[in-house]
Amino acid sequence: MNDQARVEAAWQRIEEWLSKHAPLSHSLLREPATPEQIEQAEHAIGVVFPPELRALYLIHDGVQGADLDEFGEQPFAPGGEDDPWHRRANAVDFMPNGQAWLPLEHVITAHGGILTALSGQGTVPYVPVTASAKYTMMEGTYLDPATGALGTWGDAQELQSLRGGLADWLEDGAAALAEGRPTGMFGMCPYVSPTGDGLTWFDPDPTYAQDGWRPVPH
Repeated sequence: MNDQARVEAAWQRIEEWLSKHAPLSHSLLREPATPEQIEQAEHAIGVVFPPELRALYLIHDGVQGADLDEFGEQPFAPGGEDDPWHRRANAVDFMPNGQAWLPLEHVITAHGGILTALSGQGTVPYVPVTASAKYTMMEGTYLDPATGALGTWGDAQELQSLRGGLADWLEDGAAALAEGRPTGMFGMCPYVSPTGDGLTWFDPDPTYAQDGWRPVPH
């Protein structure tokens, strides 16, 4: 099975899990990107998407809320866990590294902004894939099309390549959800939000459960 087929199969497992166990997270997935939209993004950043990444965007163009401003103004004094803004904010960073899947428009913004600034290069040959909505897209992951490897970027940090590509990461995430365990690539555990309809991932720490987050059962 090639990397494109592996990505498609792993994503199907993740999306099926979301639809059953984290419906609010599932509802934030955007419509598929068109081939023309992908080509426009490639032209804008000067990087050609590898087949496995192109296949992922042909399933969904990321998520709504990668920039939390898309949910409207944050309430100054929310009325509890059921506050709609906070429910969605708790549900958007659901990729298997605790970050949001970037829509193509944000791929362009992140590539031309913080990723370029952190790289110290005039031309950045990477594609940003996820970023933390919670931390205003100041940290994220990118894909290196030349090697197929993922890497991480963050404010005031050097870019760091990881051992593994897009297919490895999604397969790892799908298995971690099914088995209720930390991921191998990032070591993060899946948690369901206090309102029971969102997913995110945290470093193993029992204090999250005290805040109402429930670890996905084994």
